[in-house]
Amino acid sequence: RTLVGVAYPAFASLKAVLSCPDSPECSVAWLRYWVVLGVFSVVELLLDPLVNPLTYSFPTYLVLKCLFLVWCMAPVEWNGSDIIFNQVLLPIFKEHHEQIEEQAEKAKLSFKDKFEIFFKKDKNEKPEKLEKSDKNDK
Repeated sequence: RTLVGVAYPAFASLKAVLSCPDSPECSVAWLRYWVVLGVFSVVELLLDPLVNPLTYSFPTYLVLKCLFLVWCMAPVEWNGSDIIFNQVLLPIFKEHHEQIEEQAEKAKLSFKDKFEIFFKKDKNEKPEKLEKSDKNDK
């Protein structure tokens, strides 16, 4: 799946960007593909245990996923990425973009806080020591 869904599209995206740097239209189709792939990956992560609970169905499931990805990158008018992006994702985003952006900002701040705590510059200050000193002060 990685070769079909990531390696070739990455090469084709890079080729599109380099072949016409002054014209963003060359890259738009691949940008849609990457958005669809991102959403597909999240949905797959959540639904994979339900859709593919049996190990013996794995080859069929993998073939179907690869066929889906090929359809999404196919250079045809009924390209999967264009259809999914324009008819599903874009309308959802237009309707809910404020809530989506608000949740994304909350997630970013939460991640930033956790990242800063984990990589605290002053190694002598640890959260446990701060809690103990807070208890002693009371």
